[in-house]
Amino acid sequence: MNLQELVSNSSEPLKAMINLFSLIDNAHEIKADENTLPYTVGNRSIEIINTSKDLENAMKAISSTPFIAFDSEQKPTFKKGQVSHGISIIQLATKTQCYIIQTKQIKNLKPLINILEDEKIIKVGTGLKGDKEALFNQFRLKLKSTIDLENIFKSLSSKNQIGAKKATLIILNQNLQKSKNMSRSNWESKVLSSGQIKYASEDATVIFDVMSEIIKKYPFTIEIMPSFISEDIYS
Repeated sequence: MNLQELVSNSSEPLKAMINLFSLIDNAHEIKADENTLPYTVGNRSIEIINTSKDLENAMKAISSTPFIAFDSEQKPTFKKGQVSHGISIIQLATKTQCYIIQTKQIKNLKPLINILEDEKIIKVGTGLKGDKEALFNQFRLKLKSTIDLENIFKSLSSKNQIGAKKATLIILNQNLQKSKNMSRSNWESKVLSSGQIKYASEDATVIFDVMSEIIKKYPFTIEIMPSFISEDIYS
């Protein structure tokens, strides 16, 4: 029996499993074309947070969500040996909101730190090792209850490394448009440009959307996720 016959005679859960394995194993061959829709944040509300009061209100709202997507941005360094400026922006996304938090403009970051260190609130990101190191070095905080999508894909197949852009394509069938110029822009600017806001918000919301789609379409992946994950993470 060949693979096509095996798939056609399989149960729906097994078909989904085989399909996901195939997508990951062949990710390097899957390319966006003119028919691939660009990824957008959808109907989410995007909020720029740069005061202690706004941060407090945002963290109260975010605490009731089943999980949040996490990302961060730093002002780039261009010279060898130049000291890092540290994290300038932290993005947190839910199903309906995206908060772009300008950390260097806020005096009291305690509400944010409490959320990031709260073991009951699941934080999903991609390539989180660098973020965790930067957060500890800068704020002495430990990012807890995290899921790294890169590690989830590695658990399913070690053949390809799947980053956010490729994950968007194979899981959502959409094209995440990432501008290198925007990624290297000055994230310490007091007033973020429309391009920076678009880049930062999509970087976070796409993580939420990819995670949501994986859980809904491939529920068996719950078994390879950390023990603090339950099947009701997303509804």
